[in-house]
Amino acid sequence: MLGWLLVSGLYADGWAHVNVPGLETFFTPWHGVLYGSFTLLVAWPGVMVLRRRVASSWRVQVPWGYGWGWVGVAVFAAGGLADMAWHLAFGIEAGIDALVSPTHLVLLGGGLLLVLSPLRAQNKESWTWAWPAVLGLAAATALVGFFLSYVSVFTDPGAREALSSIPEGAPGHRPAELPAVAGLGGYLVTTLLVVAPLLHLHRSRRLPVGTVAVVVAAVALPATVLSNLAFVVPALGALIGAIVADLLLRAYRALPDAVLAGLVTLLIWTGQLVGLATIGSLAWPPELWAGVVLLTVLLATILTRLLQPHITASRVPSSRVLNNLPLPLHRSAP
Repeated sequence: MLGWLLVSGLYADGWAHVNVPGLETFFTPWHGVLYGSFTLLVAWPGVMVLRRRVASSWRVQVPWGYGWGWVGVAVFAAGGLADMAWHLAFGIEAGIDALVSPTHLVLLGGGLLLVLSPLRAQNKESWTWAWPAVLGLAAATALVGFFLSYVSVFTDPGAREALSSIPEGAPGHRPAELPAVAGLGGYLVTTLLVVAPLLHLHRSRRLPVGTVAVVVAAVALPATVLSNLAFVVPALGALIGAIVADLLLRAYRALPDAVLAGLVTLLIWTGQLVGLATIGSLAWPPELWAGVVLLTVLLATILTRLLQPHITASRVPSSRVLNNLPLPLHRSAP
């Protein structure tokens, strides 16, 4: 939850940069919220270490899974100091350059290492992910989503701009078609952002009911803040699709990864496009909005294959073979 406080501070700062003119100083209330929430987040691993201060080794003092979190603390702190120096030297970024600023990307790396600590600390013997691990991964997904907000379909849906009617090869065709191209790219990138963490969780153990909705909400709802909630209805449509996916996942727990990825993608983008049409902002023709749904479903199913671990049968026996091997009655001599 402290990790989500950091995420909230980041989006509040992003909202200020988009909607408050004249931010020409590092020392703003929104930066105070951001770095204040980071301080509170660091305090919790600090308390965990203090509880183990009687241990003789730092490996015992730092809880399992939080070693890289402390590396993230150092990276984030260094990025914050560098960011202050960068702003004092070059001023405050006013657009997309803020999302690709080197110091801001350092802050992203440190924040990811820190908020993913609950995921790394998850008990390996459990059959189901614990909610702290799910919320930690969702917070990390929201952090990445912020830095990809320039292609987010929840911040500025490309489908709200009509496709150009200028014929191919005619003067002005390419510039007029760029909004649709950017919109298609946004759906593809956001699909990867949602599906990849879900596949990571689904591969290793059972998902608690509501995981899909939490991950989709982490990507969709904060992104609408950057546009003053102008597209919150399409985001809620995607969230409804995620809830339906959760209910289906509860009914059919043994869904293959490819089916899960395709189903989630189909439902969230159908819900998002229906929400966009509800507010009268869906300007794409049927070929585009129906085609992008099918395209993202194909991308999600292909992603399941790309993320599969490549283990050859000659190196590692399958579980079926291992289960059929007779148990040794005694240990053989070396």
